[in-house]
Amino acid sequence: MAQISLTVSDELLQYLVQKVDDPNILIESLLQEWRKQEEDQELAQACKLVDELKLGWDNEWQQAAFTDWEVSG
Repeated sequence: MAQISLTVSDELLQYLVQKVDDPNILIESLLQEWRKQEEDQELAQACKLVDELKLGWDNEWQQAAFTDWEVSG
């Protein structure tokens, strides 16, 4: 696994240490959640474009996409 270095103020670091057992896990979790949100937004934009261009997005495909999205969280 690659490593990165993050610089935060002493005040913020102290706050994190008081609130969580391992700030590294919190930061990694937040970054993963941000990544998932970005991917979801890109997928939603692609679906919107498919709808606008009427590229054959039928009800069956749409239902399958919604089901996949709901299952993924």
